[in-house]
Amino acid sequence: MNNKSEEEIQITIMILNTLNNDLIQMGREYNITMKRGTMIEDLFNEFTKCFPEEIYSEIKKYSLWSSTKVRLFDTNKIEDAFSDCSESDLNIMDKNENIFHAIVFPRSPRS
Repeated sequence: MNNKSEEEIQITIMILNTLNNDLIQMGREYNITMKRGTMIEDLFNEFTKCFPEEIYSEIKKYSLWSSTKVRLFDTNKIEDAFSDCSESDLNIMDKNENIFHAIVFPRSPRS
């Protein structure tokens, strides 16, 4: 853990694609402020609260990816997406490392 893990940072989660634009709109952004050391699972749970409860099953199909297109797993921390987790918020934001992408991969039908 670095000395900035307990500091809060604003994370933007952008919906990169959608299976149903009427339910989850592609391109829409959600801003969430959490500590840098927060687990991705907790960030994702906070993100799901931005949606009506009746579409939780749809939003749970998404996974979070860093701005450099690296998948973030539940056991990762927010700060794992930063190239230097000891940098200031402004430096992280200047590099867009505080922007995460929510991506869903449609399953192809099985025969």
